[in-house]
Amino acid sequence: MGKDTLQDRAINLIKPLVPPDAEDRVKRSFKQWNQIVREHIRNETALRLSDGEGTYSVPVRIEDGFPVSLVTLINEYNDPVLWRLIIGQPKLGGIIEGLQFLLGFWHEAERWPHLPEVAKQGESHLRRSLDIANALQLVALARKVRNELKEIREDILGAYHFGVNNGPRVALYWLPIAMVAAMLDVRIEDLTVVVLAHELTHGYTHVGRDIDGIQWDDRGFAETEAHIVEGLAQFYTEVVTEKLSARNPGPKDAYEKLLRIQRGPYLAHRTWLRKEPKHRGEAIRFAMVLARHRQTCSRESWATILTSTGANLKSGEKQKKLFEEE
Repeated sequence: MGKDTLQDRAINLIKPLVPPDAEDRVKRSFKQWNQIVREHIRNETALRLSDGEGTYSVPVRIEDGFPVSLVTLINEYNDPVLWRLIIGQPKLGGIIEGLQFLLGFWHEAERWPHLPEVAKQGESHLRRSLDIANALQLVALARKVRNELKEIREDILGAYHFGVNNGPRVALYWLPIAMVAAMLDVRIEDLTVVVLAHELTHGYTHVGRDIDGIQWDDRGFAETEAHIVEGLAQFYTEVVTEKLSARNPGPKDAYEKLLRIQRGPYLAHRTWLRKEPKHRGEAIRFAMVLARHRQTCSRESWATILTSTGANLKSGEKQKKLFEEE
């Protein structure tokens, strides 16, 4: 069976389960935040797409469909009721919370003179509804599929593409963004900003020029371990959404909730120099520049570079303080 057929099946299955204006919302959010996100990435990484040697472009396209790993998962469980339950988990949680709230004081409510007629003697119905909602939320198959979704080891909401014959570009997949936004109970617009920041960071860390005019070689970037490449994208997404939070806290909330369903390389950055918050951002930026100069970088090499850079920055600050005190 061809990939196009699998894509069509996945689209036909998921599209009716997301808001009808989802694609437009992703496009509007991209247009609103594209330049702002790029500016923050440039400021935090000190990497530029243009200098005296030339100008590089990382265009962004809003695309239909799903990445291969997600297409495979959706087609493996080709069941619209199952996916509706998976996507609607937050709504089920809200129903459960509301029913528990009502049952918590229902004996008092039964004596309330303003209780609507339809609600009288309703405790058994409320308890039955609560049992149904709980059972649906705990459907074993739905939990299994959610766990399999967490185990996917590639970007499923967007992609960064590069190659010899084609310049670098970013794809934002509006259908997966809408689907996962519903699963996380966040706004489509806010998750779009998160995906945009992540994928653009791939572009800047790859083809952006540092102060020496150095870029990350295509082969070196491709062969560097995912824990570093994805870790850097996640770290700068965290920084960008934090910078935006004073103006718009939604993307930071979406970023934090997305982390809950991510694994492996997408969580690597959370361990980087956590005990040195004062030097963390600067150390990671310096380590990134050194890794790019080395071209290919393993996790072990990255850990050494990062530790050494953090220690040097800390030592330099101590020396500066001693000099100022003399």
